[in-house]
Amino acid sequence: MKCLLFVSLLALSANAAAEPLIVDHGRLFITAKINGVQTEALLDSGAESTLVDPVLAKEAKFGPGKAIQMKGSGGEQEVSVVPGVRIEALGQIIRSTEVVVMDMTGLSTRLIKRPTRAIIGREVFDAAPIRIDLAKSDVRALSAKEAPAGTRLPLTTQGGIETVPVTLGKFDAHAVLDFGNGTGVMISKELAAQMGLKPIGKMKGGGIGGEIERDVVVLPELTLAGQTFRDVEASVDETSSRAALNVGTPTLKHFVVTADFKGRAAWFQPVGVIKN
Repeated sequence: MKCLLFVSLLALSANAAAEPLIVDHGRLFITAKINGVQTEALLDSGAESTLVDPVLAKEAKFGPGKAIQMKGSGGEQEVSVVPGVRIEALGQIIRSTEVVVMDMTGLSTRLIKRPTRAIIGREVFDAAPIRIDLAKSDVRALSAKEAPAGTRLPLTTQGGIETVPVTLGKFDAHAVLDFGNGTGVMISKELAAQMGLKPIGKMKGGGIGGEIERDVVVLPELTLAGQTFRDVEASVDETSSRAALNVGTPTLKHFVVTADFKGRAAWFQPVGVIKN
């Protein structure tokens, strides 16, 4: 998202217990409260702000918002930005933040494939280090006394979203750490051209703004935190990408990941043996 959303938050200490995590079609769902109204929510580290459906916004008694045009991977969509919203998720309380209100009916049925009234974005990752273990279907915020495990990679902000360094053979790149992406790797058209990658097919995609069709290419190698994946299919992003690459849960499921946006780092602990 390219709108600037300013967050004012005060987080309470994290609950040390792991919380249940529903994984459906490669996407992560948690329990959250929006202005005290409980709901299931998609957890999306690649979302610049929390998104709320108008029906839930009405139940949660949102105040007036400001209408804007939001540009997404599938085009533009009219939304409303509402300030002063309280979010509770993963043991964190964000007392007052701006959220985006948008009709998520099409997004839920077409892409998420699960009825979704809220998408919890980076606010909760800004509040505390979040540890996600897809293999065991649990997620929790780490306490201040807990040290993350695994290989530490620095986070770099690009256009309001967080990226980690990766290599594609001899090419270095930054990839969005995107737990909201359940479909796989996405590569910018510029990097795909630089690498000389040729399309092998098409696939449907596109989030906010509607459905689009993208070319599919094959990455001979993708190395993340010392682990190499070979012959990885990637869809080509024809829009003005904020990062050269985007890695989602099909790649991230091979690690226990701790994302600490405030601390500007993410840790990757491999799970089992990666089969290529």
